[in-house]
Amino acid sequence: MQRETRWTVLDRKEIYPRFWLHTEQENLLLSWAMVSQIRASADFLSIRFLCEYGQVRLSSGDSLRGLFEHMQIERVWRIDGPALACRITGERSFSPDI
Repeated sequence: MQRETRWTVLDRKEIYPRFWLHTEQENLLLSWAMVSQIRASADFLSIRFLCEYGQVRLSSGDSLRGLFEHMQIERVWRIDGPALACRITGERSFSPDI
């Protein structure tokens, strides 16, 4: 694994069906199969995508181009949400079966 301070990338041989999104409130496992509509601003200072939890927005004062490129090939293992001002909108609530 390669570690950047704000995200971790898998080696070429490693493949996982999910990646870990750490937020200030909780830790989420996001399915690569459910991630869609990944887009970055022209300057790569923000990235948005849809997932099973809603729309995720990541922002930084530094370029997120490396993260964008690794998301393209599904090699991201963990994203540090607080370090990237992570916001999730339209979040679906979790209700356990009783």
